[in-house]
Amino acid sequence: MQDRLPRKLVAILYADVAGYSRLTGENEDATHRVLSKHLDLIASTIESHHGQVMHYAGDAVLARFNAVVDALSSATDIQQQLSERNKDLPDGRKLDFRIGVNLGDVIEDRGDIYGDGVNIAARLESLADSGGICISDAVRSAVKKKLDLNYEDMGEQALKNIEEPVRAYRVFTGERPPQKPAKTNSMPLEIQLPERPSVAILPFKSLGSDPDQDYLADGIRFGIQATLVQLSGLFLVNATVLNSYRDKDVTAVSVGTELDVQYVLEGSVQQAGDRIRATVQLTDVSTRQTIWAERYDRVLDDVFKLQDEITGEVISSLNVELISSEIDRIWFAKLSSPEAREYYYRGTSYLNGGNKEDNAKSRHMYEELYRVQPDSVIGPSNVSLTHWLDAFFGWTESPAESIEQAAKWAEKAIQYEDNNGIGDAILGHIHLLNGNYDEAVATASKGTELRSSCPLAHGLLGLVLNYSGKADEAVKSVRTALQLEKVYPVWMINVLAAAYRDSGKIELSIPVAQESVRLDPKNNDARLILCSNYKLSADHEQAQSVADKIITSDPAFRLATYASSQPYKNPAPLDRVIGALREAGLPD
Repeated sequence: MQDRLPRKLVAILYADVAGYSRLTGENEDATHRVLSKHLDLIASTIESHHGQVMHYAGDAVLARFNAVVDALSSATDIQQQLSERNKDLPDGRKLDFRIGVNLGDVIEDRGDIYGDGVNIAARLESLADSGGICISDAVRSAVKKKLDLNYEDMGEQALKNIEEPVRAYRVFTGERPPQKPAKTNSMPLEIQLPERPSVAILPFKSLGSDPDQDYLADGIRFGIQATLVQLSGLFLVNATVLNSYRDKDVTAVSVGTELDVQYVLEGSVQQAGDRIRATVQLTDVSTRQTIWAERYDRVLDDVFKLQDEITGEVISSLNVELISSEIDRIWFAKLSSPEAREYYYRGTSYLNGGNKEDNAKSRHMYEELYRVQPDSVIGPSNVSLTHWLDAFFGWTESPAESIEQAAKWAEKAIQYEDNNGIGDAILGHIHLLNGNYDEAVATASKGTELRSSCPLAHGLLGLVLNYSGKADEAVKSVRTALQLEKVYPVWMINVLAAAYRDSGKIELSIPVAQESVRLDPKNNDARLILCSNYKLSADHEQAQSVADKIITSDPAFRLATYASSQPYKNPAPLDRVIGALREAGLPD
């Protein structure tokens, strides 16, 4: 029998930045510079309160204290100093930390601490407000009245991966603030992950000396992602979100904690002549343990078999049960020729570029893939996607022609036995544009069935549902899409704001539309939603102010043109919105 590892009762402080992924997506360099200065302040404050920083994980800090009073004093001191520092920063550069403090047993090993005591502190941090502190009942009981603080009882909290509920408290200095309406002052996007394994795949590292071979590491990673995204038993974070971690010194645990996922897959790839070597490992974020790792050395022509083997190991390690309809359509080994392999990996790498030029290059690669291997759905489905992206993001001088091409290739794709759902998602949107509402809902719904973890599929279904008069269902779909994205695309936020408004939840729509305007100040679509919200809630002054900004940014704006771009099945919601905008002063 192995000796039980020694444990010690300590106070644990866990802090990280609220919304860090979104902020780095807006301005990575500037955000990191501010973060570095904030972390220095936090470390020095912890030390001045007799604490010890155990480790950093991206934007997160873990510290231990021998005295719980020191831990809570340090937390309040940190938040007060950061609040003062943020006053001198522009809105886009402010970093608000959340802090969790717990008193519990930990295991000390190799200069770090582990155990439920640490996990509870991390979960309490996620319950804290931005710039706030959340503590456990154990901390509250130990501190009692030793500090001049006030507490708000949050009740028993069921914390992820913690067996027993934990009573939690908000901490604030001074007098108790008035009770706030839940979530009306911030964007109401927080959603719990579903009860299925959640996974993030970090960018694979390319170890070769030739930069031109980097596409292979990207291609293998996106290939694994493309397979797993189709499985109903998994919840997979969108791959493009993980690109911000490329070439950064991060750990699987820090990324998993920031994104709130259970598992992180990471790896490296090296091509040497006609051979490919890969090292891959899967980490359980809550236990910080590697649950599967493998090294591969294969002939390059077997790269798709390698990709499928890695995917199979992930599925097996997470005990994901495949349903029969998934088994035959998810594997990549059907791409048998070296030419097909090259076109697939280069096309996937270009598609990830997210701009007009790379999108065109990606389309050419997928067209060539279809030419050399017409029995694979990957070619036509991705050619369709590139045409649709041209139309949706305005990368073409002829949107109608791009939509026509997208529909043609999507119709091809959905005929395949191994249909991957991309064509269905795109056709659902095209059916909406053509006024075929029932067909749009059915087809877009099939897209989400075939692509369970695809944010685009869920986002488009939400768009289709809202215009089809199903606003409440639209809210659910778009919230799922945003949870998968983690970093929120403006167009999806606009759909959510419109769906909240059209379902009568103006108080939820307003902060969502405000967030969209903040992310893209030139975003008149969000301003129009915001303007209608203010007018519908009788806030006439705010409605007039937003209407003035719309006209200033687009003097040619006319309600008739806007109305023609809104394909509602039922005219009543549109009439209501147009009426509100007209009353706010926007011209017909």
